[in-house]
Amino acid sequence: MVLTRITNEIRKRGEGDIALIRKAYNYASALYKEQKRINGEDYIVHFEQTALTLAELGLDEKTIISGLLHDSVEDGKTSLKNIKEEFGDEIAFLVDSVTKISKLQIRDYNQNQSESIRKMLMSASKDIRVILIKLADRLHNMRTLGCFDVDKRKRISKITLEIYAPLAYRLGLHNLKSELEDLSFKYLEPDMYQEIKIRIAKKKNLREQYVNKIKNIVEKKLSEKEFNDVEISGRPKHFYSIYKKMISKQKSVYDIYDKLAMRIITKRVEDCYTILGIIHSLWKPIPMKFKDYIANPKPNLYQSLHTVVVGPDKELIEFQIRTEEMHNIAEEGIAAHWSYKEVRGEEKFDRKLSWLKQVFNFGEKQGKGFINALKLDLFSDKKFVYTPKGDIIELSEGSTILDFAYAVHSDLGSKCIGGKVNGKFVNLRYEVDNGDLIEIITSKLQKPSREWLKFVKTSKAKTKIKETIRVNEGIPVKSITVLGKKNEKSGNLIIANMKNANINIAKCCDPLPGDEIMGFVSKSNNVLVHRNDCNKIKSITKKKISVEWNPDLDFPVNITIIAVDKVGLFAEILNIIASKGVNVKKAKLSTIDKHVVEFNAVLEKGDLDTIRSLVKIISKVADVKKVRVN
Repeated sequence: MVLTRITNEIRKRGEGDIALIRKAYNYASALYKEQKRINGEDYIVHFEQTALTLAELGLDEKTIISGLLHDSVEDGKTSLKNIKEEFGDEIAFLVDSVTKISKLQIRDYNQNQSESIRKMLMSASKDIRVILIKLADRLHNMRTLGCFDVDKRKRISKITLEIYAPLAYRLGLHNLKSELEDLSFKYLEPDMYQEIKIRIAKKKNLREQYVNKIKNIVEKKLSEKEFNDVEISGRPKHFYSIYKKMISKQKSVYDIYDKLAMRIITKRVEDCYTILGIIHSLWKPIPMKFKDYIANPKPNLYQSLHTVVVGPDKELIEFQIRTEEMHNIAEEGIAAHWSYKEVRGEEKFDRKLSWLKQVFNFGEKQGKGFINALKLDLFSDKKFVYTPKGDIIELSEGSTILDFAYAVHSDLGSKCIGGKVNGKFVNLRYEVDNGDLIEIITSKLQKPSREWLKFVKTSKAKTKIKETIRVNEGIPVKSITVLGKKNEKSGNLIIANMKNANINIAKCCDPLPGDEIMGFVSKSNNVLVHRNDCNKIKSITKKKISVEWNPDLDFPVNITIIAVDKVGLFAEILNIIASKGVNVKKAKLSTIDKHVVEFNAVLEKGDLDTIRSLVKIISKVADVKKVRVN
């Protein structure tokens, strides 16, 4: 009997009002007596299974009771007043929250779905158990979806795959998430589902033999190191995860399924790292396949060590190593350590659910727009990157460093002109990847542009850019004061055949390293350097003097570049400089007019040939109008 299974789950935890659960079960059974579902089952079965899922997740008796009663008010079987009188305010609140979501009736399907999900997430911001009840409800509905026509099965499966399964993932409910995905996949891609299922069945015996072989090897080695209380098992691969890898890697099911997955569960955190070293001593690890989610947990609470090694017979084996507590959280997420009275209002608990607040940053998006924003910001594949201080920033797939800047702080995003990723200069459009260390470069003169909206991915970045543009459009643009340029004193960049010469570079021809040059001396001993082919030389009557470029540049060199303003130009120039092994001591970007900028950089000492090469390459960059060195 399902009620017995529910109460047994309660007894495992050693706490919970079993009498109240029995009362709620009998109450629900009486409400739905003799009523059948479309598939022919007794109606009470749905509520039993919803409550059982909540019990298996380790939730409190009030959540379980709310699962038993979650549709009773909506179906007109009872009233909220009766629920409150029989079971109290807290259960009445949960039932009412679920009822309000279910009651939404909007003609447009996309609008109806988006408003239901918005309502669910807003309710969850007050009590996360509302989402857990809806997920348990959705799971049983998916298990019994086969009784509907093809179109309805696909429509329900699509929203389950796109919203409910990722939502379970965000809460760390791994098992529930995987089952929702596989059930959705079964109805959305039935042929591919069957192909994968048949493939797995054919190799089942061989895989089990190999798993036992690896398990025995690892157990023996761990026993030698006195690790006797360790659980080792093969980790089943779910159909939909196999399908996703087939698509992303463009490989067949035969290639994808060949990687073996093993899991090791131990007692202590330090044991995880010791066991990792033992695994690597047994088999060669694959570079770049190690991930430490213990030191850097995922936002859904997940912690584990991941590594891939080349095992016997050259088979790839993926190991996950974690503690028992980590394993419980990996499987059941936030419900694994559920004690609602203890965590309500706790700062740490609130931080773990901070992603819910993003829902309220979607502005006035409606219908499909809300669903798309939700899928992109909350449920798309994530990238985890680092600030220079080592803080982890989570971004959506395809996010740029501009998205990163806005994620850190709105002002940082608005002033961003580029950045450094793992020590390399990049432009605003650079898409971040897992593990990137990102440093943002800013300019006080930078302003958000409509062009940015074409490539940023996150809703926060888009919203902030639009807000700033709207504000700017309502205020006259302040005039930009361009400071007069100082005399282009060359210091020792140019050597003159004259003592104590004050050397200046002529603006009319702007000689660059490598150009043939000559100097002209004024009465005050100032030397003005022109290119040999300068048109103004013929009209100069001053004394001519021999000058040449200094081959030994043991001092900083200033470089000035005038260019058309475009996204990424600053990063492109910095990358050119870095590619020549020259360090930039200081850099500044200034606006000359609406479409023209001036880039000034102070380069550390280098040789003349390097400076010549830099000037030549930069001069050929698209939209660069002028290069000046002094």
